[in-house]
Amino acid sequence: MAYLIDISTALPPHVLPQTVAAEGLKQRMGGRAALVRLIDAAAGRSDIATRRVVIPDGEPGTTVRFYPETSDGIPPDTKCRMEMYKEWSARLAVDASASVVESAHAAPRSIERLITISCTGFSAPNFDYQIIGSLGLPPRIRRTHIGFMGCAAALVGLTSVLESSRGRPDDAGATLLVSVELCSLHLQTEPTKDNILANLLFADGCAAALFSRERTPSARARLLSTDSMLFEKSTRVMGWEIGNHGFEMVLSPDLPSLIAEQAVPAAKHILAERGLQPEDIRHWALHPGGRAILDALQTGLHLTDEQTAPSRSVLRNFGNMSSASILYVIKELLSGVELAPGDRLCAIAFGPGLTMEIAIFGGA
Repeated sequence: MAYLIDISTALPPHVLPQTVAAEGLKQRMGGRAALVRLIDAAAGRSDIATRRVVIPDGEPGTTVRFYPETSDGIPPDTKCRMEMYKEWSARLAVDASASVVESAHAAPRSIERLITISCTGFSAPNFDYQIIGSLGLPPRIRRTHIGFMGCAAALVGLTSVLESSRGRPDDAGATLLVSVELCSLHLQTEPTKDNILANLLFADGCAAALFSRERTPSARARLLSTDSMLFEKSTRVMGWEIGNHGFEMVLSPDLPSLIAEQAVPAAKHILAERGLQPEDIRHWALHPGGRAILDALQTGLHLTDEQTAPSRSVLRNFGNMSSASILYVIKELLSGVELAPGDRLCAIAFGPGLTMEIAIFGGA
């Protein structure tokens, strides 16, 4: 068994209003009339009010700059961005991890597995090293790092949680799963549609979830199953490439159509294999990858506004924090409801490939 005990989050310090982000992007991309119209349209359709970032550039009145203010400035290279990643990923990951361990009243030495997740940076040792040292986790803790699997990676992590819960008979300890993403480190100012969409959608955030093989009175849900689906000939719609000046995003406007035409039927088929229909599932945690993605899922799965409200709330207040986002949604959803024994919660997220990950929870 794998029981979800609690989820905690750690927020970056800088609040970036979407209106401020749009104005800054216009300036950095050159300010031509056609670009201004595209940026205004993308910002207006985003359903995002604010995002959190580790970069201070977007805060009104700040004199600190990480990125050039104009299109003719020299952007920071990948090394510079990774140095910032190393600092902030460790800081946020330690904060979120400490918070969830404290809220769950867990003994750090009882945590036997650590699963870390990120697709926005790398270093060795990575932030798992700081988590172990700062929290006093066992030095023999078993570690797994899931990298570069995009927005769906936290649900890939849940597969590892399930696998670890079925491990050695003497594994009675807890599993700590930590996702940290710093998308703001990869601002790209070349005036393309991909860059406009990415720069107005992605944000920074961190979430940590604690799981136990044993049911506790404070358990919020029980992880029942996970499933994966890869869609052929879909690499053009979403992906990352490492460039000399940060990571370069591929984000096609065709993504919502692909989700509606292929992912929704595939999700229904996966649920049917589990003996479920969409109407059997009371609660939904949908990755807030953008308004159009949520619209496609809501329409295709025949969900109510109430069922998509947690996902839309996270999108509005935090933007798309890549893999950390789905944990924010699950946390928000469970803060307002208590899963009954027969209830089901279905989480869906998408990653580069295109891939879809699904996780189903039940009452604890």
